[in-house]
Amino acid sequence: MKTSAVDAPPQSDDRRRSRYRGCMLGICIGDAFGATVEFDTRAVILEQHPPSGITDLLPRNGLPAGTYTDDGQMSVATARGILDWRQASGWTPATEMGSTDLEALSLVIHSRYLEWMESGEHVGRAAGIATTSALRAGRPGLPTDRVNPGYKGCGGVMRVAPLGLAGLGDAAFEAAARAAILTHGHPTSDAGSGFLALLIGHLVNGLSLFEATARARSFLAAWKNTDIAAPKGVAETLDAVDAAVRLAAQASEPYAAIQQIGHVGDETPDGGGKGWVAEETLGIGLFAALRFPDDFAAALGAAANITGDSDSTAAVAGAILGAALGVEGIPAAWVEQVENREMLIELADELREPGLGAG
Repeated sequence: MKTSAVDAPPQSDDRRRSRYRGCMLGICIGDAFGATVEFDTRAVILEQHPPSGITDLLPRNGLPAGTYTDDGQMSVATARGILDWRQASGWTPATEMGSTDLEALSLVIHSRYLEWMESGEHVGRAAGIATTSALRAGRPGLPTDRVNPGYKGCGGVMRVAPLGLAGLGDAAFEAAARAAILTHGHPTSDAGSGFLALLIGHLVNGLSLFEATARARSFLAAWKNTDIAAPKGVAETLDAVDAAVRLAAQASEPYAAIQQIGHVGDETPDGGGKGWVAEETLGIGLFAALRFPDDFAAALGAAANITGDSDSTAAVAGAILGAALGVEGIPAAWVEQVENREMLIELADELREPGLGAG
């Protein structure tokens, strides 16, 4: 699989650096933003944060504002796995990637996930059952030997955005699909994860959000012709992407629109709702970014103030808009507050160019 760059308008190196940093920071800021209300119903959110829900980073459970959860932690692990693989393989953006290379990358990422799990960093960060059970088993899921084959929770899609920063070109799609398969075997998790990583790759290469979405959608639609893809996963992901694009262009109230994305989650008095599964998390995050393409804070508010998986939906929205707008598009106070800010910036800079570092 070739790793050629997509056609995109030229951009300065400073602009490209800003997009990379914006994506890594955006993932973790979105996660920290939504984590405050993750397990609350929308009714409770509006009651406790009138009139329209949370609008700022807030402390929670004794942790300071800006502290992210397993979504951000595993995204960091993904980024570190990419860097490990680059160093070990000697890969450069001019190199073609085959299935052997993609499998090697996923296994190195899996090692970083195991390290994260064994470190105990996940304690108190609401790590998902499917993810932790798969990692405790110690066996990486592979396209031909899947773990948790019935699970399409958002634990895959929430952590793969850094693969869009790896310089892989179109290969970012399958790389992210394989990274999700490590713990989540359902084909919709594969497809949603691949779409998000490819979308991020287009954005940091300078495409507009709307053009990047269209390019990633076209690739997703054709993915059914590959060995790894399953038609059901492609169809469910396309449905969520198309709903996000269509609804973002309408004037309906954002929360009402979000209820129309996906066909799994329903709002219930006991806290059920949207975004717990891969295609809904992707669709809601994409919808929020498309509805508020120039307003990072408004997009996070739309994604997070829901009955559902608020931190994951906001993390996806943050990754997308961070990559689209760059650091300058994120409220400066949030950039200052987010946990491990300097580490996130350094990872972004290292991903941008092999061996570049944060200088």
